[in-house]
Amino acid sequence: MNVIKSAIRDVLRSMGYEVRRIPRIATASASIPAAPALEPVWPLPRHAGGLSDQEIRDQFARFSPWHYGYEFDGGLSFLPSNINSNSLTRNARRPLQRFRHFMPHLVAALGGTLGGKRILDIACNSGFWSIQCGLLGAEVVGFDARPELIDQAELVKSIVGLDHVSFQVLSIEAMKPETLGRFDAVLNLGILYHLPDPLGALTATKAMTKSVIVVDTQLWAVDEAGVRYNWEEPNDIRDAVTAGIVGFPSATALELMLKHIGVATVRKIPLSTTDMPPDYLQGHRATWLITV
Repeated sequence: MNVIKSAIRDVLRSMGYEVRRIPRIATASASIPAAPALEPVWPLPRHAGGLSDQEIRDQFARFSPWHYGYEFDGGLSFLPSNINSNSLTRNARRPLQRFRHFMPHLVAALGGTLGGKRILDIACNSGFWSIQCGLLGAEVVGFDARPELIDQAELVKSIVGLDHVSFQVLSIEAMKPETLGRFDAVLNLGILYHLPDPLGALTATKAMTKSVIVVDTQLWAVDEAGVRYNWEEPNDIRDAVTAGIVGFPSATALELMLKHIGVATVRKIPLSTTDMPPDYLQGHRATWLITV
C-alpha cells in the first residue's frame, strides 16, 4: 500500500502538485458525565375536548410532506413522508432515538428540569422538539422559515394543547435577541448543513442564549478541520429554503468554530447505546452540549 501511495505522489508531483497530510488540530472538547435516562412523552397526549380522530386525519392530510411522524394517544399515528425519502427519513423511531441520546444531557445541564426554563428551537420544522420541551415544562419559542412547517407545528400544538409553546415564521438570519429575547437554552438541531455559513450561524446562536446550546448536525466525516460545500435545491421540506451552497463542517472544524466564538465549554455527547440511527453510529452525525 505504501508503494502505491508513493507512486501516486510521484505522478502528482510530476504534474506540479504537492501532496501533504493535513494534521488533525487539537480542540477544546471536554468529557461529559452520564445523565439520568429520560423518555420522550410518547405517544403525544391529546387535550380534552379537542379534535376527533377523523378531524385530526383530515387536518394531517392537508399537508404533504411531513418530515416527522407523529403518534397520539388512542392509537392514532402518522408516518414521516419526505419527498426525497431514504432509510433515515422513513424511520419513525429516529427522533425518539435522538431524544434519548441528547435530551437527558440538556435537562441535566439546566438543573434537572425544564420547568420554568425558556427554550428557543431554531428551524423547528413541525415542532417535534418544541412540543417535547413544552411537555417537560419549558416555555418554548420555535421558528422556521417555511410557513407550511409552522402551520404543521400549530396543528400538532392544537392537538396536544400547550399554551406555553409558540411558533412563528422567521429565518435564522433574522433571529435577534432584540426581538426574541434571550433563552436558557437554544436548540440548533439539523440546520447547520443547510446553511452557507456555519460559523455565522453558530455566532448568532450563541447570542440568543444565557446558558446552554445543543448542536446536533450532520458532519463531513474526516479527521481534519475542514468544511465541505455542496449545492442544495429546496426540493423537500428538509432542504435549504433557497437554492445555494451549504457547508458541512467536520467534527474538528465545528469544535474550532465553537472555540473561535468564545464559548465556555464544548462537550460532545457520547453514544451510550447502539439503538441509534446509522448516521450517528457511523460518525456522519453527532451532538454537542455547549455552555456559554
